[in-house]
Amino acid sequence: MNRILSIFTFISVLFLLSGCKEPDQKMELESFVVKNIIHPNNNPYNKDKVELGKLLYFDKRLSLKGDTNCAICHSVEIRDLEKNSLPKNKIHNSSAPSLTNVGLYKDVFMDSQANDLEEIVKERIHTAVMLKDEKTIVARLNRVQTYRELFEKSFGSPGITMDRIVKAISAFERTILSKNSKFDRYVMGEESALSPAQKRGLDVFMNKAKCFQCHKGPNFSDSEKHTTGLSGITQKVRTPSLRDVSKKNKFMHNGEFTNLEDVVNHFVNGGAKDSIQDPLLKESTITEEEKKDLVEFLKSLEGEFQLLEIPKIPKA
Repeated sequence: MNRILSIFTFISVLFLLSGCKEPDQKMELESFVVKNIIHPNNNPYNKDKVELGKLLYFDKRLSLKGDTNCAICHSVEIRDLEKNSLPKNKIHNSSAPSLTNVGLYKDVFMDSQANDLEEIVKERIHTAVMLKDEKTIVARLNRVQTYRELFEKSFGSPGITMDRIVKAISAFERTILSKNSKFDRYVMGEESALSPAQKRGLDVFMNKAKCFQCHKGPNFSDSEKHTTGLSGITQKVRTPSLRDVSKKNKFMHNGEFTNLEDVVNHFVNGGAKDSIQDPLLKESTITEEEKKDLVEFLKSLEGEFQLLEIPKIPKA
């Protein structure tokens, strides 16, 4: 019986892949599975550094007035990070992007302003909300004995520098993961992980709707920039992840939609149909039932997510 199921699963995967073509090669479903995050050579993983980065992430000393921190906009206590939108026309014109699985992206922010996580962390510290003056930040942290000790323990030598601050925060952010979803388990051989509707939705995703053309890889994002067909929006933005997408309450980089069904309808209808949208965005012929199946499949991307406690920030 198990042998028959294994053969059936293998044939099913081949069927799904048969219509999924890229310019170079067929996509493999296993490439969509979240595995371990690879830390860069210039900022290798180290548990002490991650814990230090977590403290800094929640520490308001890094802000101009000492009244905000990274978690105010990018909350890591909740799954839906994008619900905390920044005030438009003040600092940013878009929703605060999710940091879930941020280590899997080539580019971090929606408009791809930076090439790696360390660069974007440093850039965010220099915004109008946070404290731009590096010397002041370092001086504030140097007044805290606990921080002096933690920096030496994390980096192997004494000294607090902006480079070390950035590396610690980045190391922590790379540990914010959502994985082992029903989809992941299905691809790795657990046939019953997906419901019949979710399996049909996967077929629609990979074949008829061709969502995979932009939403691919372990983060269900090609990390490329596209004009997404929002009326009046000309800016190209990075393809967002679909991981945990069913748990969000705002969608698109500007938060235009408030439910997943509207997002699916937007893309199925081909977007705003203007001259500047990405040519990959085309009207689809999927049925209402197939739309429902597609939404059900997207729900299968909800992964295991370890909710984090707000740490006790060390006092000076």
